[in-house]
Amino acid sequence: MAKFNVTGEQHFSISGQILEIQRQIRLKGGSPIDPELVQLALQDIIEGKFIHIKKDNSILCLVLIGKSIIIDDCDGSETLANANEIFKVGIDEDFENYGINNPGNATEKTVVVVHKMVKDATSAQMFGLFGTDLDKLCLTQHQIKNFCKKHSNWLRADGYATLFLFKVRDRFFVADVRVSFDGLRVDVDKFKNGYVWSAENAHRVVVPQLIV
Repeated sequence: MAKFNVTGEQHFSISGQILEIQRQIRLKGGSPIDPELVQLALQDIIEGKFIHIKKDNSILCLVLIGKSIIIDDCDGSETLANANEIFKVGIDEDFENYGINNPGNATEKTVVVVHKMVKDATSAQMFGLFGTDLDKLCLTQHQIKNFCKKHSNWLRADGYATLFLFKVRDRFFVADVRVSFDGLRVDVDKFKNGYVWSAENAHRVVVPQLIV
């Protein structure tokens, strides 16, 4: 694990921020910040889970600021190809054709954030902006299903895409969820297929919230 020298100014600033968090969660009238989100974020810091979005990022921007979404615990057993009760409009046959109708690992509660596209880009360009291992940006198929079931209000409306990165064995794929008047549909694309997504459609991208 890398070691960093902490300056006196940094120590003072970090200590002050921790004290402010403690003050807010102890307010008599109730905390203005969700203590569950605080716990999850602090655990991510302890485990060294950091994402450094490149400063020249002009492809994505956050849809929601100061608000996070929690995906429940998932045992990993559910897949997108079998989620007919969620994706009533249709499920891409390529989940079967690509041999990726596979269960995943169990996951604990996960905080995710939603971005929207503001510049044309391929999937590789979008997810590459975060400057971290792609594995850290992945959700399991079970988590994606959970998001679409419980947080469908954060999906891009009007038939445009909300994109999720997932991995099966050693291959990365992008789940493309669409909302129409009669329900949801999910398609799948290979991560490096070279397709350029149009920012004009304000497609959305959902990734785990790691510390920025």
